[in-house]
Amino acid sequence: MNTMKLCCLNGSQLKSLKRELQILQEQLQADLKAEQSDQLQELNQVSCTEVLDRVEAAAVVVEVNQTSLSHIKQLEEEIRECHSALQRIEAGHYGSCEKCGEEIELNRLMANPAALLCVGCQSRDELHRNRGSESTF
Repeated sequence: MNTMKLCCLNGSQLKSLKRELQILQEQLQADLKAEQSDQLQELNQVSCTEVLDRVEAAAVVVEVNQTSLSHIKQLEEEIRECHSALQRIEAGHYGSCEKCGEEIELNRLMANPAALLCVGCQSRDELHRNRGSESTF
């Protein structure tokens, strides 16, 4: 098991990344609320439309639900990732790779403040995942 190294982010960098995570989390929560509201409005419009027959209406409802639910799940996952990163900041573990324990590069954290893995571990994970998905075809 790898031991966590203390991240070398200075106080200003950490404060900036924390604020960025908070803003991102707030935006994602607003997007989630809007998506849920849009889904409800679309479903209400379909159920109130008399032009569509029942089969066509059912097909539209299924399509709207699938697309919207997929987007909602994605937003919820991103909110969890932000929340987890904010908890790591509070616990003093932010900025360390969960796999190897090495410091996650500042540029990576600036691009994705919720990152759990350093670039090397992330690349190996993606390569492994891609190889696994290729063998299923």
